[in-house]
Formats: sequence, C-alpha cells, structure tokens
Amino acid sequence: MIKAYHMSETLRLGDTLEVDHQELINFVEPFVQALEHSLDCFYGMVLNGKYTYAVLRKSGLWEWADYVKWSTEGVFEFIRRTEFPGAISRLGCNFFYDDLENVKRLYEYDWGEEPQEIQSRIHLFEVMLEEDSQRFDMSIYDQAYDVMEKKQDVQMAMACARKYFAGEHTEKPVWEILSGRNVHITEDITSLLR
Repeated sequence: MIKAYHMSETLRLGDTLEVDHQELINFVEPFVQALEHSLDCFYGMVLNGKYTYAVLRKSGLWEWADYVKWSTEGVFEFIRRTEFPGAISRLGCNFFYDDLENVKRLYEYDWGEEPQEIQSRIHLFEVMLEEDSQRFDMSIYDQAYDVMEKKQDVQMAMACARKYFAGEHTEKPVWEILSGRNVHITEDITSLLR
C-alpha cells in the first residue's frame, strides 16, 4: 500500500472517489479520434475548440470548453493507446500526490489567491493506494499543455506524452500518481493545508 494525498472541493469523509466520475472521456475522445484520422483533422478540432471556447467563455461556461486541456489529454491518450497500452489512462483514473509539500504548493498555486470562502471548500485527504498505481511527472504534462496553448504544436505535445509515459522526469519533478481504482476516503487532513 502507498500513502497518497488528494485535494477535492466536493468529496467528504466516507465518500468513494470513483474513476472518471466526471466522464471526461466524452471531452477527449473526439480529439483522439481526430488523431487516429490525421494531424490535419486534429488541427481542425483544435481550431473548432478555440472557437467554441471563445463562445462559451462569453457565456460563463469556459471551464468545460478548455480546448487546450482536452486536446492535450487527447494527445496523451492517443500516445498511451498506441505506444504505452500498459499504462493507466489519465482519463480512467484518479489523481493523487505522494509528497505533502508538493500538495501544499499546488494548493497555493490553484487556490492561494482565491477568497477565503472558496479556499474553505477545498479538502485534503490522505488515502492508501494499491501497489498497481503508477507515478508520472506532472511537469511534463504541463509542458505539453503549454505548447498546445501557445503554438498548437501537436508534435511537441506527442514528444512530451512519450516522455511522460516512458517514466522520464524533469529536474524538479512534480509526481502525480494515477490509480485506476475507486478509493474510499477515510482520513481528512485539511487542517494541514492552512
């Protein structure tokens, strides 16, 4: 068993964190299918995503139209399926961290400047994971996200996905643990965040 940490706005003690509870595969699968067809088809999807993002952002629904996130996840899932089929899918897993200091930094990065009311909704849980979970450097995923956002450079994003699933890491890795299992929440350690 591996001790790990998970932050959530919606989970509470006693809940079960289920894999793909938000059904994110529905946002990513069209990008995977586009890559299976051709790079041109994928670029068309990205441009369509940019347009949709602009429209939904005006409507206040921008979070679900984040074409950069979904296209990056599409690239990672395409590479996983075609080159690393034994790796856990980022789309069918739960994410955890094994370093409490990294969790605190991520909390500060994501919510540190939010009003106290929003910060108070975030909970930190300690869980025990099975040995079949897998650990990857989130910094490499972030690099892929950046090149998709700034340049829509699918080749560079694919290179990042290959490094990620091959287990490579940056000089200062931020390890994320992927688990393909549902996890029961038994310990709330939110007080350690504040």
